[in-house]
Amino acid sequence: MVKRYDSGKPGQKNMLRGKRQIIWRYGIAVLTLAIALLVKLLLNYWSGQQYKTPFLLFFAAIMMTSHYGGVGPGILAVVLSGLLSSYFFLIPVKSLFSSNPWTNLQLVIFLVEGLFIVSLINSVKTSRQNTQVISQKLLLSEDKTRQHQDLLHLIANSLPVCISYIDSQQHYQFINKTYKDWFGLSPEEIYGKHLVEVVGEAAYQIIKDKVERALAGNLVEYEAELPYSKGGTRYINAILVPDIAENGSVRGYCGLVIDISDRKQAELEIKQLNENLEQKVKERTIQLQEVNRELEAFTYTVSHDLRAPLRAMQGLAQALQEDYSSYLDETGQQYTQRIVTAAARMDTLILDLLAYSRLGRSEIWLQRLSLDSAIAEVLKELQSDIQVAQAQITIESPLPIVKAHRSILVQVLINLINNAIKFVAADVQPQVRIWAEERVRGQGGQGGQGGVNSPHTPHTPHTPPTSPPPHLPTSSQTSTSKKWVRLWVEDNGIGIAKEHQERIFRTFERLHGIESYPGTGIGLAIIKRGIERMGGSVGVESQLGQGSRFWIELPQGDSNSEQLAVISQKN
Repeated sequence: MVKRYDSGKPGQKNMLRGKRQIIWRYGIAVLTLAIALLVKLLLNYWSGQQYKTPFLLFFAAIMMTSHYGGVGPGILAVVLSGLLSSYFFLIPVKSLFSSNPWTNLQLVIFLVEGLFIVSLINSVKTSRQNTQVISQKLLLSEDKTRQHQDLLHLIANSLPVCISYIDSQQHYQFINKTYKDWFGLSPEEIYGKHLVEVVGEAAYQIIKDKVERALAGNLVEYEAELPYSKGGTRYINAILVPDIAENGSVRGYCGLVIDISDRKQAELEIKQLNENLEQKVKERTIQLQEVNRELEAFTYTVSHDLRAPLRAMQGLAQALQEDYSSYLDETGQQYTQRIVTAAARMDTLILDLLAYSRLGRSEIWLQRLSLDSAIAEVLKELQSDIQVAQAQITIESPLPIVKAHRSILVQVLINLINNAIKFVAADVQPQVRIWAEERVRGQGGQGGQGGVNSPHTPHTPHTPPTSPPPHLPTSSQTSTSKKWVRLWVEDNGIGIAKEHQERIFRTFERLHGIESYPGTGIGLAIIKRGIERMGGSVGVESQLGQGSRFWIELPQGDSNSEQLAVISQKN
C-alpha cells in the first residue's frame, strides 16, 4: 500500500512561496550592493583614485535592484548605498557622519537621486505592465469585434430579405447575400454604386420620394410593386431606418426589403374567391327570398283556403249531429262524431304549424319582462283547463326579470304548464311547482351553478343546455350578458325516459298515442324554437314514472334600458 504525505496545506505553501520571493527580492539588493562595493574597492585600488565618483557604481546597483526587486528592495539599496559610500568613500573614511557640509550635501543629493531612480524605474515597470494589459485587452476586443462582425454577417446573409446600408449620397455601403439572389450581383459589384444603378430607373422613380424622406431623418415603411431592371417585377414591403449622428445629421439609412409577391398573389386569389362567394350569396339570398315568398303564400293558403273546407266539414258534421241525429243509427252517430273530432284535430294541427312557422319569421323585440306577470297571464289563459284537471300550481315568488319577447314567452309558458297538467296518470292530481334561479355563465352548463333560490334546484344531473342559435345578431346574442335566469316547471307526471329526452323537442315527435294524451307533437318544438329565437336555451330533467322538470334559460333583464334589441332575421 502506497502512502502519500502532504507537505502542507495550499495556504501554507503559498505563504512559504511568498516568503521566499521576499527573501529573493531583498537578497538582490544585498547582492548587487556587495558586487558594487567590491568592484568600487578594486577600481580604487587599481587606479589609486579613492574619493572620486564614490556613488557611480551604487547607482547601477540601485537600478538593478529596483528593476528586479521592486520598490522596497530599491529603497533598501538606496539607504545601504548611502551608508556604504559614507563609510568607505567619503571623508572621513570609516565614519558614518561627516562634519563637512559639502560632503553631507553630496550624500543627501545621492539619496534623493537614488529614490528618484527607484520611483522612475517602478513607474516605467508599471507603465509597461499596463501597456501589456491594455494590449491584451485590445487584442481580445478585436477578436470579439471580429466575432461579432462575423456573426452579424452570418445573420444578415441568412435572412431571406434584402438588407443594405446606403449613405447620404444614395450609394451602397453594405449589402447582404440576398442581393445576389435578387439581382445576380456580388457585393463587390454593388458597393459604391448609386441606388438607381442597381434597381433601375423605373423602380427608382417609384421609391425616390421614400428614400428622400428617410434621408431627411424619417422612419419610412411602404409597400410597392417595383419593376427592377435586373431582378424582375416584385411586390415588396420595405422599411427604411435613418442613421442619425449625435449632431443631428443623417449619415444614411438602413433598408430592409421583403418580397411579398406570394402574399399579394394569395390576397388577390382570396379577394376573387370572396367576390365569387358574395355573388353566390346574393344568388342564394334571392333564391331564399323566393322560397320565403312561396312559403308565405303557402302559409296564407293553409290558414285560409285549407281551413275553410275544414270548418265547413266540421260545421256540417255538427249539423248532422244536432238536426239529424234521430235519423242516424248508433254507428252513423259514431262516424259523425269521429268526423267532428278529426276535423278539430286537423284544425289544431294547422294552427300549431302556423305558430311554429311564424316563430322563425316574425320580428322579435327583446324587453325587460317580469316572469311573475307573464305567469299570471298564462294562468289566466289556462284557468278553465286548470279547473277541469283540478291541478295544484305552486309559484315561488318573487321571480326575476328577464330579457324576452312577451307574446313568445307567454306562448312558451302556456305550452310548458299545459303539458305539466296534461301528462299525468289518470288517477293522479296534477301538481306543478314553478321557481327560478339566477346563474352565472361559465360555472357549469350554460348558466353555471348557484344563484338565488338555488336551494330549490334539483340535484339530479341535467341535460346540457342548447347553445344560442348562430343566426342571432351580436346585439341580441346571449354572450352579451353574463347573468342568466333559469325558470323551472316541475310536475308529478308520467316522466320521460332518458333516451327520449332529446327527441321530444323535435316536430311531430310523440311518445304516446293520441288516445291517451291528445296533442299535435309540436308543442315542445314551439318552446325550443321560441326560446332560441330570444337567445336562450331549453332542457329537461326527468325519470320515467317520477315526473319531469323542464327548464328555460333567458338573459337576466338589464335595468339600463327598456327596449334591448330587435331581431328581424328570418329562419
